[in-house]
Amino acid sequence: MVVNGAVSGFTLLLRLLTGPGDRVIIEHPTYPHAIGAIKGAACRPIPVALPDQGWDTDGLAITIAQAAPRLAYLITDYHNPTGRCMDSATRQIVAEIAARTRTPMVMDETMSELWYDVPPPPPLAAFDDSGHVIMLGSAGKSFWGGLRLGWIRASARTIAALIQMRDTVDLGSPLLEQLACAELLQDAEQILPARRAGLRQQRDETGDAIARQFPEWQLNTPSGGLCWWAELPQPVSTMLAANAETLGIRIGAGPRFGIEGGF
Repeated sequence: MVVNGAVSGFTLLLRLLTGPGDRVIIEHPTYPHAIGAIKGAACRPIPVALPDQGWDTDGLAITIAQAAPRLAYLITDYHNPTGRCMDSATRQIVAEIAARTRTPMVMDETMSELWYDVPPPPPLAAFDDSGHVIMLGSAGKSFWGGLRLGWIRASARTIAALIQMRDTVDLGSPLLEQLACAELLQDAEQILPARRAGLRQQRDETGDAIARQFPEWQLNTPSGGLCWWAELPQPVSTMLAANAETLGIRIGAGPRFGIEGGF
């Protein structure tokens, strides 16, 4: 199903699969607009902390067993904000958890084309035989933020249910944007290499600048995506973001990416 951006698609899925007060599992930290969409649907985000490396699949399984969520929202490809990419073995485990617990898993693939050196493993849906994995994508990150067009890839049953309830939200996506997106997707092999090269250069230059100016910050170099996630020696990210904006530099303070004052 073509939708009006990934956040719009996630909002549709929340309307279909949840009700007020339901629990939705998220990684912690995660994409701020996903937290906003969950709270906007009157649901409760339930965090599963990301470890220093990779994903805590045991923690995910335990949290599902304890919280009985209606769905989970994960970013497997160049996670926003940490930049990490889930390996194939972990994707297999997550798909098995989804099947075993019968928990719908919404996988945000908006960053999947923004790899720097090596493309990501196959989408998590490729490891799913149960129909519980739902892929959520967008053209905005790959091509242009102003192209508010995305997609939901799911089982025929899920898409049919979305069709039945979508007209209570909107009547479809604009045709002009869809035509533009179709052209961009056809030319992706010519467009995306330059996009990746530019982002790789920006990552390297920004990383070098941070290392010179703030050697006490702890950084994990992202292998793709659009974010640096830095651990500061003191809890001053909100103050730093506010002061940086007076200089024309916009930084996402840590608490934006968490709940209950995290980060």
